[in-house]
Amino acid sequence: MDDSSSGKQEAVMGCMPTEDAEFHNAIKEVFLRYPEAQGKYALSSLALENRIPVDFDKKVAVSRIEGDKIITEFKDRKSVIRMQLCLKWNFDYSECLMWEEAPE
Repeated sequence: MDDSSSGKQEAVMGCMPTEDAEFHNAIKEVFLRYPEAQGKYALSSLALENRIPVDFDKKVAVSRIEGDKIITEFKDRKSVIRMQLCLKWNFDYSECLMWEEAPE
């Protein structure tokens, strides 16, 4: 491995989560057990949503693709049409946190 690859690896490792290590290791084990899911799913943090903060009891994220961007807006939960694809669920799959907008 050359110096540039080593530096990139160190940068990636530097941003790995250090809290909740036991939880992240358990999720990693699930992905290793189901390798076909590795390209379909990812562990997502709600850090940005918590900084706004988003009240998921009242709001839901609705995303759309514009070119090479994913645009996410938070809308009143009651106003969102439920015939859309849910992209992000809460921990027990009882509530959708992010929907994909239906194509026009």
